Amino acid sequence: MRPSPKTDVLMAVDAALRPTGFVRRGHVWLQERGDGVAGWLGFGLAGSVDVTPLVGVCFRRYDEVCRVLGVGIPTTPFVSTPVGSLMGEKPVWRWTFEPGGDHTATASSLVSAFLKHGKPYIDKHAKWDALSRDLVARPESLLDFERARKLAIIHVLNGNVGAAGEVLKKERERVADSKDVYARSYRAFAHRFELVFAN
Repeated sequence: MRPSPKTDVLMAVDAALRPTGFVRRGHVWLQERGDGVAGWLGFGLAGSVDVTPLVGVCFRRYDEVCRVLGVGIPTTPFVSTPVGSLMGEKPVWRWTFEPGGDHTATASSLVSAFLKHGKPYIDKHAKWDALSRDLVARPESLLDFERARKLAIIHVLNGNVGAAGEVLKKERERVADSKDVYARSYRAFAHRFELVFAN
């Protein structure tokens, strides 16, 4: 039986990525960078043959805290962005692979764009100390629904449980009267966090 069009495309991308040091791990590609840091490449798939590359950085220390707290998904990047958002003028957001065609040229084009625009993003964000300082200084750069959780974990990993507590308190006050899914989930997270990292 012939593989599905999606499988064909991902196999072509995998072959083009092989020389870059990115290795497929399930549905994503990782490049180990030492000290528990990995470059991350994933793809949004639309239909059967439209591929949107996303680039990011994973930190094992962050993943370990998330696992203890029962949140997050392993090998999900701590920070990420679409490659298209890094391309400046005339960005390419998706690469279209023709069903049943030779995918080599399109996969090569995608990987070239990733190396030119995505790899520098990984290089810039692969240092925990610099990245965590930047996120604390510019918390608005994090998405609303992840900001309090990520900032609290950053503070704990950087040895400042008091600052983590302040983040949790401020967000708890902000959502105190809300009964939506985020507020309920956040309150449960904050409770687990305080149990695990009690002063």
